[in-house]
Parts: sequence; C-alpha cells; structure tokens
Amino acid sequence: MADVFDDLLEMEDDDIITLFNEDTQQEEDFYHVATIDYKGEWYVFLNPVVPTEDIGEDDVIIYRLDIDEEGNDVFAPVESDEVLNAVYAEYEKEVEKMNEEAN
Repeated sequence: MADVFDDLLEMEDDDIITLFNEDTQQEEDFYHVATIDYKGEWYVFLNPVVPTEDIGEDDVIIYRLDIDEEGNDVFAPVESDEVLNAVYAEYEKEVEKMNEEAN
C-alpha cells in the first residue's frame, strides 16, 4: 500500500490547488491527492507543496467539497473526528484497491 501512496504524493504542477490561509493572510499551495465520495458527500485530500510546522510532508488535510450559493466549489473544514476517521478509512480502502489492481 505504501507504494501507491508514494505514487499519489508524487504530483505534477497541474495537480496544485492554491488556498488562502486566513490565519497567516497568505496563499498556500497544495497537491490534490484524491477526491473521495463518502455517504453522498465529496471529500478532498490535499498535501502541502511546502510543508509547514502544522502540516508535515507526509500529512494530508481533508476538506468536504461544498457548493456556495453561486454554484462555486468551496472547501469546508470537517469538524467531526468521527467523519474524518471514516473518510480516511475509505481513502485507505481505495488506495488498497488501487494497489491490488496494480499487482
């Protein structure tokens, strides 16, 4: 499973998403690792292009993909640890499936 995860983290420049950090008032770049459907909602997995003290090189952050009133995609923080754990477990299943298909 680690091989597929490593491959997913070797992203190209076109896989970069720029988000604005309201705390630091700066833009930050993230690699788009995956988008997972979990119980009818979409979750986006991002990995920092430049690791910070809060987000390490091998860490991912997970946002729920929402739509605002104008129809634009919005990344919403996931507040529930239970949902985060369940979504991450679903991601691990998908990575495992990809690894099995690759062998």
